[in-house]
Amino acid sequence: MKLVRPRYATRILAVVIVCFATFPCAKAQSEDNSAQFENRNVVRISYDPNPQPIAIAELTEMLPLKKDQPYHSSTIRASIERLFATGRYRDIQVDATPMDSGVAVRFITKGGWFVGHVGVESDVSEPPSAGQMVSAARLDLGTPFDETQLPEAEANIRKLLVDNGYFDAGISHRLDYEASFQQANITFVIATGKRARYEAPVVTGDSTLGTQVVTQEAIDKATKWRRFILPGYRGITQARTRSGIDGVRLKYENADRLFATVTLESLDATPDTKQAIPHIAIKPGPVVDVTAEGAKTNRKTLKQNVPVFEEHTVDADLLSEGASNLRDHFQSQGYFDVEVTYRQQQVKDGKTEIVYEINLGIRHRFAHLDIAGNRYFDTKEIRERMFLTPSSFELRRGRYSEALRHRDEQTIADLYRSNGFREVEVVSGVKDDYNGHKGDEAVFFKITEGPQYRVAHLFVNGAVKLDLTKTIASLSSQADQVFSEFNIAIDRETIIQQYSSNGFADATFEWDSKPASQPHTVDLTFTIHEGPQQFVRQLVTSGLRTTRPRIVNRLLTLNPGDPLSSAAMAETQRKLYDLGIFSQVNMAVQNPDGDEDRRYVLYDLEEARRYSITTALGAEFARIGGSNAITDLADPGGAAGVSPRVSINVTRLNVFGVGQTISLQTRLSTFQKRASLSYFVPRIFNLPKFDATFSILYDDTHDVRTFQAIRREGAAQVVQHVSKPLTIFYRFNYRAVGVGNLKIDPLLLPLLAQSVRVGVASINVVQDRRDDPIDPHKGIYNTLDVGLATRYFGSQTSFVRVLGRNATYYRLGEKIVLARETQFGVQPAFSIPAASDPTDPIPLPERFFGGGGNTQRGFPENQAGPRDPLTGFPLGGSALFFNNTELRFPLYGANINGVLFEDAGNVFSSLSKLTFRTDQRNIDDFDYMVHAVGFGVRYRTPVGPIRVDLAYGINPPKFNGFPGNYVQLVQCSAANTCQRSQQQINHFQFVFSIGQAF
Repeated sequence: MKLVRPRYATRILAVVIVCFATFPCAKAQSEDNSAQFENRNVVRISYDPNPQPIAIAELTEMLPLKKDQPYHSSTIRASIERLFATGRYRDIQVDATPMDSGVAVRFITKGGWFVGHVGVESDVSEPPSAGQMVSAARLDLGTPFDETQLPEAEANIRKLLVDNGYFDAGISHRLDYEASFQQANITFVIATGKRARYEAPVVTGDSTLGTQVVTQEAIDKATKWRRFILPGYRGITQARTRSGIDGVRLKYENADRLFATVTLESLDATPDTKQAIPHIAIKPGPVVDVTAEGAKTNRKTLKQNVPVFEEHTVDADLLSEGASNLRDHFQSQGYFDVEVTYRQQQVKDGKTEIVYEINLGIRHRFAHLDIAGNRYFDTKEIRERMFLTPSSFELRRGRYSEALRHRDEQTIADLYRSNGFREVEVVSGVKDDYNGHKGDEAVFFKITEGPQYRVAHLFVNGAVKLDLTKTIASLSSQADQVFSEFNIAIDRETIIQQYSSNGFADATFEWDSKPASQPHTVDLTFTIHEGPQQFVRQLVTSGLRTTRPRIVNRLLTLNPGDPLSSAAMAETQRKLYDLGIFSQVNMAVQNPDGDEDRRYVLYDLEEARRYSITTALGAEFARIGGSNAITDLADPGGAAGVSPRVSINVTRLNVFGVGQTISLQTRLSTFQKRASLSYFVPRIFNLPKFDATFSILYDDTHDVRTFQAIRREGAAQVVQHVSKPLTIFYRFNYRAVGVGNLKIDPLLLPLLAQSVRVGVASINVVQDRRDDPIDPHKGIYNTLDVGLATRYFGSQTSFVRVLGRNATYYRLGEKIVLARETQFGVQPAFSIPAASDPTDPIPLPERFFGGGGNTQRGFPENQAGPRDPLTGFPLGGSALFFNNTELRFPLYGANINGVLFEDAGNVFSSLSKLTFRTDQRNIDDFDYMVHAVGFGVRYRTPVGPIRVDLAYGINPPKFNGFPGNYVQLVQCSAANTCQRSQQQINHFQFVFSIGQAF
């Protein structure tokens, strides 16, 4: 006997019923054939083919048909139903044959297929991207797959290509079936050719605009499809088409045609598919004139507050909403008594006039906010959650509107309810002419807290398969704790998350409460419906082209047999993204609707582009010391200037398929010519917290205008990520530095112009607990860099370098931040070579230089410290100390802040010369503490605050300069007849840059 069941059980049941009703003879014959096996012993159960989509051991446990038990037709039907419920079979046949004294049952099956990796091979110039084409195919990872889905997928991709100007694209597909995972990998092969360009649009409909008719040229211009300078039109893209239609619609809206409809009816390609003609249909609709009377109101304000502009329709609800929004707008400007009404009338030619009548009343100042009746929460906690803000330096009139006042009432009530005050009442009122000051308003909030409800007993039912002892102990709704729906919602998330992490994907949570024996207490009951537990059958990765599988496999946190944890799946996805070599990591469970306990977990990876090129333009605007030319000895103390710079970076990701990165970084400016080639190795030696970087560097820089340094360097660095705030850098640098173009006394050249080789081993510890590294408001930032240069490392000079930094950030109230930073550095030399100056043995390029926007704003960049006694150019030092203090506060609006700062510090000849003395003893004394005060402005941007600082140096150093050129310096120095001129660092310095000073 053979029973046949197709894929969809419910459908075939209906077919069977119809057949039996229509052909009673067939029904009787089927029953006769089945009856000969009834109650006979099942002596063997086999499966064809072998292996099955589900392990034989699982099938044996799952199916109701068992060996050495009686055969029943109902058991066979139940077994077929159970197999179909798994979702892994397309067709099932059962063959029963007599064998010895019983019956042998054989299941003949055809497994289903599921969507695996969906990729694109194409010559498409973006847009669309490969990811957009894959999304357009609508083949979701892990869902059932049938080849009949492919025509629709190709049609969706073709539509996307046509929308982006590829009218003659050829699309085919390639299938790769992985029988071991029942997975079908689909690759769409696309050949597009060249993107078509727009032609002049053809406009149909009424193009009337007011009393004029909009010309074809005007509509063409509004689309912005024509090239700006070059002749012809731009290439077609979906975004550009949408923007062009919106541009035409905006043209009509600006002429008060709010009901105008502008639609793209078609985009017809020319026979050669190199151009396409857009057909635009326009219905301008009637004129809708929205104005305001009684208050100065520009069109921008009306558009922001009156929703008819956005909705393109007019009704009473939208007009009333506009009146309410305008009322809030003027109340926020201090007109608390404003009244806004509107009138609507029809005039000739279908024109609609909407006039908002605004009666501003007296302009007020929100002077005082009072909160009374609160005992459980202090006033500060409540104020932190409110929108209403009394007048301040930042908000002259304060922030007030009736809508905000009612919103704050609800906010305060929700705060109390979330803490068990279920009967809380919050009311507010406004008092005019507060404290006798006409126009001053005060808002008073009265809180009636009521009783606080608590949990008397907590009962948790339904936790059978999972031990929730520790979870229950961590819940918010414990006995004698606050009873609130807010806490219950948190507890629900905690419990469901615990079940989800242990493979119970269908777990549900219900709660109920009833009054307890004591007043204002409740007995709380949590009921959990666990559902079936699911486990990982196997992890399957797809989409790897150049990446070696071991790089991915070592990050997989789930193993076969583990509970199917959504948290662990997401953690693996995060780690794969952190590699930086995948543009997309799709994660899914195969066969999501199937009824099975063991699941394939799928990770489909889209490798990022291996090559990327970035360019940037920038400039530094500040006081800059002198020019690059050696003949120019002017302005050793700095002059106003601009230094433009260009940078080009080239990066190659995933070198050798092992997740490593090689990058070339270049910078060109009037200060610097720099090129760096680095090789980045993440997780070196498979240690998850260690990364390594190997680099070579060429640097030709003039940032210290005393000399030109040409540096050739090789470096190796290992980074240890100890914890989120703590990072340790282990470095070894070996460099050869040549010095040229020295603008100092020629008699010093033999000592200071020598090239030097330096080998330095260093360790740098960084602790970062700031709330925002770009614009911190609280926290600390500490660094300590310790380095050793010695002949054992191949160094020609030997010294120890210690440089430490401590920065702290404190909030003073809600808006003001006190920030301070202290830097201290010292580098004593040892094993001093005979050719060096024993009083100043550190080579010129290795000395500390400081001053400028990030150290001491009383100096131009790198102008602090000792100077050449003849020319006045800085020579650097072997010790430094800087202390910066800033008071950051709101200045105007939400995005502009002010800063008052005081900078103190200098670069010193040596540690023994470090002093806090503030006076310069003589013109050759530079070892003293320089102070500067100033004011700055910060404008907040997404990439960091734009900074403008103006500093006044209280005690800037004086020094000797040489009034001639370098040739004259050489001549007079040889004859010992040089005449010096006394100069001084300018009292006023300014800095313009991006980012806080520290």
